[in-house]
Amino acid sequence: METFAYRLAEARKNRGLTQGQVAEKLFITTQSVSSWECGNSIPDTEKLPELAELYEVTVDWLLSGKEPSSEILEVTTNLSDRLFNEVRMATYVSAYCNAKGLYQTRRALAFAREKHDGQYRKTGQSGEKVPYIYHPLLLTCHALALGLEEDDLLSACLLHDVCEDCGVLPEELPVNDQTREAVRLLTKPDTFGRTDPEYRTYYEGIARNRIALLVKLLDRCNNVSSMATSFSDEEMAEYIQETQEYIHPLIEKARREYPQYANQLFLIRYHMNSVLEALRHHMRSSMIAR
Repeated sequence: METFAYRLAEARKNRGLTQGQVAEKLFITTQSVSSWECGNSIPDTEKLPELAELYEVTVDWLLSGKEPSSEILEVTTNLSDRLFNEVRMATYVSAYCNAKGLYQTRRALAFAREKHDGQYRKTGQSGEKVPYIYHPLLLTCHALALGLEEDDLLSACLLHDVCEDCGVLPEELPVNDQTREAVRLLTKPDTFGRTDPEYRTYYEGIARNRIALLVKLLDRCNNVSSMATSFSDEEMAEYIQETQEYIHPLIEKARREYPQYANQLFLIRYHMNSVLEALRHHMRSSMIAR
């Protein structure tokens, strides 16, 4: 059976390139190219378009061995020509699972895609929508880009909204008890609002669970990044307030208790704070303009 590693090697050979020549063109080591072709690792997402261009193939073919159907191409085109669409992300995560032996994440991916099927996520003031699975897939790719490769963590990224949005009980999730508990803690009941005492209890539960805490930070980073195109100024102000009140303490707790994630937490905090400051400036400018 053709694998991702096999297609990489064949595509390179078909172009008449050596591993050293590929490494030189992509500014990486020959060992990296060899590791990809042996199936010991896979390229970072940012390298996939460069490889596809170099080998004169498509990213979709490299990842899956197939070209997308005309229907998928139409959807992809409508969502703009970007690497991070749900089709490519799902294929990338699947290839990563196969390369690294992340069997639970692979099950979680199939389960999340099934349960979120038919659900959509608003991405702009115009009401543009993308399949909801885009969101958990983006969290998972974000985790991988940060070097977070733990099976339980990636599974929780994919499943973090399944119980809340799809009527699934934690015990029904196709994962181990540790991941189920993280998803349970991340599931926000719709019976209380931000001003209710239970809201603080919800965040306190997340703070006590390493996996839930990390997934919540990735989730908030993603949501903050999309606020400008999908939130009103009033919604943004409320979300920023919630982030300051509940999310920033989570980051500080994680920095104290999990020093092994210092680099990842720095990047998450930097990204989130940069976006929030830009949004505050936007809102101040809007108020002055009125």
